[in-house]
Amino acid sequence: MSTEKFPAQNYKDNVLHDCFEDAKKYFLKAYQDVDYAHGVMLGEQGILTEDELKTLMRAVRDIDLGSFEGRTYDGTFEDVFFLFQQEITKRCDPDVAGKLHTARSRNDIDVTIYRLVLRLDALRLIASANELRKVFLDLAAVHHETLIPAYTHTQPAQPSTLAHFLLSMAENLGRDVRRLQSAYDNMNYCPLGAGAITTTGFPIDRHRVAELLGFTAPTVNSYGSIASIDYFTELLGATAALLVNIGKFAQEFLLMAMQEFDVIRLPDGYVQGSSIMPQKRNPVALEHIRAIGSKALGQTLGVFTSVHNTPFGDINDVEDDLQPLIYSAVRDANRAVSLFAGTLKSATFKLETLERRAEENFITVTELADTIVRTEKVSFRVAHKIVGTAVKQSLESKEISYEVLQSAAEEVLGRRLSMSESDVAKALSAENFVAVRTIYGGPAPSETRRAHAVEAEMASREREWLNEKISALAKAEKNLYATVDRLVA
Repeated sequence: MSTEKFPAQNYKDNVLHDCFEDAKKYFLKAYQDVDYAHGVMLGEQGILTEDELKTLMRAVRDIDLGSFEGRTYDGTFEDVFFLFQQEITKRCDPDVAGKLHTARSRNDIDVTIYRLVLRLDALRLIASANELRKVFLDLAAVHHETLIPAYTHTQPAQPSTLAHFLLSMAENLGRDVRRLQSAYDNMNYCPLGAGAITTTGFPIDRHRVAELLGFTAPTVNSYGSIASIDYFTELLGATAALLVNIGKFAQEFLLMAMQEFDVIRLPDGYVQGSSIMPQKRNPVALEHIRAIGSKALGQTLGVFTSVHNTPFGDINDVEDDLQPLIYSAVRDANRAVSLFAGTLKSATFKLETLERRAEENFITVTELADTIVRTEKVSFRVAHKIVGTAVKQSLESKEISYEVLQSAAEEVLGRRLSMSESDVAKALSAENFVAVRTIYGGPAPSETRRAHAVEAEMASREREWLNEKISALAKAEKNLYATVDRLVA
């Protein structure tokens, strides 16, 4: 029978060492802030005397967090929580030091510091998504009349405009931003005071602690405060949805940058040459966006795989070993989104090429069929057959002539169309194709301008939301530190 005491050396090497390194990277400031807020509340509730509170706050404030960063795990403490306790005890009477842990547990401390770190990462990601959305909107604003070929099944389909194309991405990003905002709002509740899982018999004030730490309010059910993990799964779900969109967007621009398409020119700072081929302008930034985004998506899926069938309670599977993967996923998502915004901000489009292709490959003929329906009072099925026949007869010439269309009409209808040659030319015009599509959500410049104004207004409100959240956290932090300073003065 083993006589080795906890923690065994192997446990130290494979668990505690790595958890300590992660805690140094992510949690030192959060631990200190939690000690401040909990101590202030204990003093205000009369659980600590004025002298005890002052002594404890001075001890916590005097801890040099920078000195922890170069420290290696030596086994003289279990984790950062106990290291803090050691450092506080060095600075005051051990009995007083121990009173700071009144009415709390490592359980509620841990889930609180995890939220303190993750909410900042969430705001950074929202800021980057907002910036990318702004890039799309800024580009769209100057391209309401720029004709482009739209694709379905990777084949030329119908004319559209560059504004319509870019607004689709901006609108998509708007939904991503709102999903992330919702995740932040649901996350920003304070579990401190839940204790191990059933709160405490001491008369603590959970609302005061939440206020001091910049949370909206305390979490409610103490069991759920410890057991629930949707504070990070919701954020990662929203992040995963964003990353899928980012990957699809990046793929579009990678195709546009191919020489075979050659309709976008990325700024020099985001393309790379070749060590052997002098002519190369490799769109490496777009490749890195795709690669980093895929890595981040994989990490979100890794988190879900790790937690999907774990017990609903305090469990290590969702704690120190897993948290760094969550932060890494959100950080890499932010890298991909931020890089995308930088890459596209100064990109230019080859407008003549786009507009020429908006007239090629028969992609305007849907409107020709629609025009035949309106002028000839036939069904769309019949008009579709007439135009389809004309297309087949025009594959070599690559454009439908007036006489070919009339010949197709005679073949299908048994008569010529009443449309004039100018009517047919107009119906086959890409500019006309776009101009008549004024339906809500369509590509007509009048409609994209309306949609742009709506999307820009929504983006403005969401930037205000972000600024308010950032300001609220900064104000809470300033208030917390000022409160501590007054106590120890």
